[in-house]
Order: sequence, then structure tokens, then C-alpha cells
Amino acid sequence: MSVSPPALTFLPVTMSDWKDPDNVPDPQINGESYRNPTEVKMSQIVLPCHANHCGELSVGQLLKWMDSTACLSAERHAGCSCITASVDDIHFEHTIGVGKVVNIIAKVNRAFTSSMEVGILVTCEDLYTDKQWKVCHAFATFVARRTEAGKVQLKQVIPHTQMEQMEYSLAAERRRMRLIHAEIITDLLSSSTAQLGECQEYEDAVPAERTRVESVELVLPPHANHQVSTFGGQIMAWMENVATIAAWCSPTDFLL
Repeated sequence: MSVSPPALTFLPVTMSDWKDPDNVPDPQINGESYRNPTEVKMSQIVLPCHANHCGELSVGQLLKWMDSTACLSAERHAGCSCITASVDDIHFEHTIGVGKVVNIIAKVNRAFTSSMEVGILVTCEDLYTDKQWKVCHAFATFVARRTEAGKVQLKQVIPHTQMEQMEYSLAAERRRMRLIHAEIITDLLSSSTAQLGECQEYEDAVPAERTRVESVELVLPPHANHQVSTFGGQIMAWMENVATIAAWCSPTDFLL
């Protein structure tokens, strides 16, 4: 599993409507309410066991929920087991406190040969005030696992609404940019002439070595998915955990 940057300018501007979901009417086709067949919804209430030291939902736990929801959407479309291939950069706009409800919606934006892009929208709900707000909007790439018959050829996604058509078109462009980014990184690593030199001294600077964190995890049954392998959300949670510890090694008073 790899993590690659997205085209941030591709975030649909209409996502701001999710700050007040009551203002978003259900799409209709031929006078009937329409729901994307790949759409999967998950709602979770944040309990103390899900919280970090600040009393807010752990990002690692949220990543697990997001990955599970997205995987279900991918497998609903593929009709077979799927694995997380990559996740674009995720920008969290708000923290989520204990007692709040997390709503996650995932759907397949576009299918390619054996891979597909899944869009994930996370909103938070306060049950006492009935207010909802957007937390993040992410894109993940899933790959259908090879079967005994060979490599899986995914059926195409047919957009039915204006929003689906926009996401369908943008998914191809985001995929193109991911491939370009991978090539650029490969070229930089192979042709880099960077050399170690003297670094400018800063007050309260921390040596890079002090921020190094290593973690060795034993994969136990609770970490496995229905394919009996470590699921992507768990790996991302472990990554987030060591990254948080490394960030705490910097001279900051408070870290989110």
C-alpha cells in the first residue's frame, strides 16, 4: 500500500453543502429517488476507547472506519475481494470529540481495468444540536484481487447524475496525476545530487535523529480483514501512531 498526493483543486465545491445536509435534496431519476448502487454508509458513535490523549477521535481509528467503508463499496462494485492500493492526501478540517457521531459515505467514482477510485466523505453529527459538518473528503484506490480464473476485468461505472458525471471525469485526471507524480519521484530518487551540508542553526532545534520512531507490530486476528490479511486501515493506523510520536518530538506546546 502506498500513499500519494491528490489534486487538491479537484475537491468538488458542492461538498460545502454537506455542512448543512438538509439543504441537499435527494437526486431523482424519472421522478424516483436515486441512490448509487456502489454507495455504502457507515455511522459510528465516538466512544472513549476511540479517543486519543486529547479526548478526541484518534485519526488512526477514523482511518480504519474510512478504509472499511471504502472497501465495502469497492467490493460491492467488483463482486470480489479488493485490497487498498493507495490513499491520496487527506486534510482533516475538524477534530471529533467523544459522544459525536461519525457518518462516512463511500462510493466508486470510476473503474479502470482492475482498479477503481473510491470517493469517501466524512461528516460529524452532534445528536443534541442536530448539526452536521464536513470533516474530510478523500480518495482511495482499490484493486480487485486476482481470482482462480485470472485477472479481474471490472465493469465500467455509469454516471447517472451531474455530480457523478463530474466525479467520473475528475477520477481519470486524478489517476493521470498520480501516475505522473510516481514517475517524478522515481526520477528524483535516481538523479538526485543532494549532498549533506551545514544546516542553519535555529533556536530550540531538534536533531532529526531524535524524531526517528520505529514500531514493530505483530499481526493478530483482530488486525486482519475478511481475506485473513492485515487490512489497509490498520496499517494506516499504525503509520499515524508512529508519525504522531515523531511529531511530538518537535518543540511544540500542543499538537493535533
